[in-house]
Amino acid sequence: MKNWRQNRMKQFWLHTLLRTYSSVMMIIIASFTILLSYADWDSREKEAQRVAQRVTTRTVDEVEYYYRESAQLAQALVENQARIEGIYKYFSLSTPEYFYWQLERKASPYISVSLYENIDDLYVRNDFVTGVAIALQDYKEVYVSARDKRGGEKISAEDFKPAENSFAIPVSDPVSDKDLGVVYISLSTNVLNGAIDNTRGHIPMAVFVTSPFETEMFHIGEQLSSDKENWFVGITSHGYRVQVAVAKNFVLFGILRSSALIVSLSILFIVILYVTLRKTFSNYQKQVVDLVDSIQAIAQGEEGLRIDTLEKDQELLLIAETTNDMLDRLEKNIHDIYQLELSQKDANMRALQAQINPHFMYNTLEFLRMYAVMQSQDELADIIYEFSSLLRNNISDERETLLKQELEFCRKYSYLCMVRYPKSIAYGFKIDPELENIKIPKFTLQPLVENYFAHGVDHRRTDNVISIKALKRDGFVEILVVDNGRGISSEKLANIREKLSQRHFEHQASYSAKRQSIGIVNVHERFVLYFGDRYAITIESAEQAGVQYRITIQDE
Repeated sequence: MKNWRQNRMKQFWLHTLLRTYSSVMMIIIASFTILLSYADWDSREKEAQRVAQRVTTRTVDEVEYYYRESAQLAQALVENQARIEGIYKYFSLSTPEYFYWQLERKASPYISVSLYENIDDLYVRNDFVTGVAIALQDYKEVYVSARDKRGGEKISAEDFKPAENSFAIPVSDPVSDKDLGVVYISLSTNVLNGAIDNTRGHIPMAVFVTSPFETEMFHIGEQLSSDKENWFVGITSHGYRVQVAVAKNFVLFGILRSSALIVSLSILFIVILYVTLRKTFSNYQKQVVDLVDSIQAIAQGEEGLRIDTLEKDQELLLIAETTNDMLDRLEKNIHDIYQLELSQKDANMRALQAQINPHFMYNTLEFLRMYAVMQSQDELADIIYEFSSLLRNNISDERETLLKQELEFCRKYSYLCMVRYPKSIAYGFKIDPELENIKIPKFTLQPLVENYFAHGVDHRRTDNVISIKALKRDGFVEILVVDNGRGISSEKLANIREKLSQRHFEHQASYSAKRQSIGIVNVHERFVLYFGDRYAITIESAEQAGVQYRITIQDE
């Protein structure tokens, strides 16, 4: 009875495992399906935006091009006094009188004064023009013509309404520059339709072109959304606004179709997976029960028991053999683990010791400083304090610091160097209050100061001095490091300037290369890596004339 209950529990556990495993796989497949759907949606959305942007740019270019062409055509109608006279005669004379005037009017054979001929020639030479209207100043009538009615007619200015797809082009007398009126050139919608269709492909879009006078000139599609963020907007140099938006249903319907296919395939795959897993688990059930019985017996203390491998196959055979091998080596592994734990404890102790050592060193320096104060050795106390501050700053892991902190560090370093020669070396540092909190790489000014104390001080003199000034300039920060030391030879100065002109660096492993990286070259490299093209440095020097470093950092 007891064994039967155990087997029932194991069978139930096996089915639970099957359901759990199947559920996990279903969740994974469902998640993958969601990710694919999202990726497809994102791809379609980005594609639609890219195409909309291209359509906007193309339409802006087309509108601007045809506006300029139309402007040239409008100005050609009044390019000389003969043509201007022909237009005014057309408005001031009746039709028979106008024709009679043309016969009497003698002009150059190369210049036509007939408005009819000029308009007809405009239509013949320009396929994109569908209509022309001329409205002169102070005239109550407007000339209106169309491609299918090229002769045109005069209508009342009150009844005149420019065509939606027309450009309003002011014209003037080329001689006196006097405003004559406005010429309306109607553009064929086919030219814009063709340009848009060639650019948008299969993506449905709404395209609206409005004039500088807020009148609609051209449109494709319907107003899709009142949300201005969904529109791409472009403006020509003459004030014509182009608005483009992608139909929301393009992305929505596309993702629904692809998601339906992905979901269908995923459901089919889940069904196949579940059936396969169920069959596989059923075949392994007997072997799993025996495997569990053996493991439980071993866990209860039967150390010499091993799993029977005669009736196991495939993966379960590998598990049984691996488990038996594991039990054979268990006693040895316990000993190895014990030794490993001892080694780990020893490593932890060494790590703790490494943490204590710097703390002990700081406390010792502080004790020495307090002792010096108690013994009235104030100068020695100051030296110990400055050295302790430098030591803390050197050990810290910070890669950047404030400009005021870097100058304070240089001051402490200069103070310690000056202690040896208090009557022959002086230093001074000045910083603009606005620049105190600017961040720079750590240890970028100190090496310049260190170079001076190591190579520039002339101990035969009593007027050795070094200064650092950080000044706020118009659009940039200027840092000047100036000394009056030994200076640099012309050959070495040329070599340094060549290295400072580089913006890309290759590190070598040789000792000499490492030594060269300490100092001005190292400072230059870290400034370049930190500030990029905003940073620049120059160096001026001559032997026995000191050194001047000028560092500039452009404002962001």
